[in-house]
Amino acid sequence: MRIIIFKRPSWRNIALWGILLFVMVSYRENVTSVFSGKLKPIYSVNVNTPAIGLTFDISWGEKTAEPILDILKKEGVKATFFLSSPWADKHQPLVMRMVADGHEIGSHGNRHIDLDTLGTAELENEIIKSQQVLERITQQKIRLIRTPNGAYNNKVIATANQLGYRVIQWSVDSLDWKRPGSNAVINNVLNGSRAGSGAKAGDIILFHASDSAPDTVQALPVIIQQLKNKGLSLIPVGELLAKASSTWPPESNLKEEPVAPTH
Repeated sequence: MRIIIFKRPSWRNIALWGILLFVMVSYRENVTSVFSGKLKPIYSVNVNTPAIGLTFDISWGEKTAEPILDILKKEGVKATFFLSSPWADKHQPLVMRMVADGHEIGSHGNRHIDLDTLGTAELENEIIKSQQVLERITQQKIRLIRTPNGAYNNKVIATANQLGYRVIQWSVDSLDWKRPGSNAVINNVLNGSRAGSGAKAGDIILFHASDSAPDTVQALPVIIQQLKNKGLSLIPVGELLAKASSTWPPESNLKEEPVAPTH
């Protein structure tokens, strides 16, 4: 008869297992991300109509937003403005004009910080705090968000979706914030950085209406006219999503519909 003797685990082994368990619990969100696949924001959409999403980010500045609104009104074009809530709170008349002119308002967060560096509770607070300010001013439901600096990870995408948001990136970058000159901004949008990468149906174009991008004011009328000449219409992102058969990349097609926040 064979006798099996079980050794009592040493306190060192118990301590090591305790540390491992603590690490796994503390970083459970990151562990989950590894095994649940990579979530993505929406960069562009597939559409059967010649429509493009026109977007502007604003986080600071006093000079650029109003001239851009004048251009859009003159051209009869509507866009999505992703606003940081401190800027919106400080410039309420401009935000109310955006709404009156028929533009869509999205969130650009509260503090202009990379959301992928935050824990879940702080991340939720950033999104909700911005939403409360923007909805109070606009009387619109805010359901689109562009994260500051475009920073995201699985936690950001999943948390935003659970709060009722779609996370929006871009497929055409004007690079206007680099101040390259209006001709370069025009070329970046119409032709792209490589052959065949200029704006086309289903794309989402990124501009800035902050004072960091003064070239946009000169470039925008030319870009709008050239895209119109190609038979393309410029519309807010929400309208573009409504026309879409799918979003790109495939990982941005979330399986579950967003749940509206209950706060």
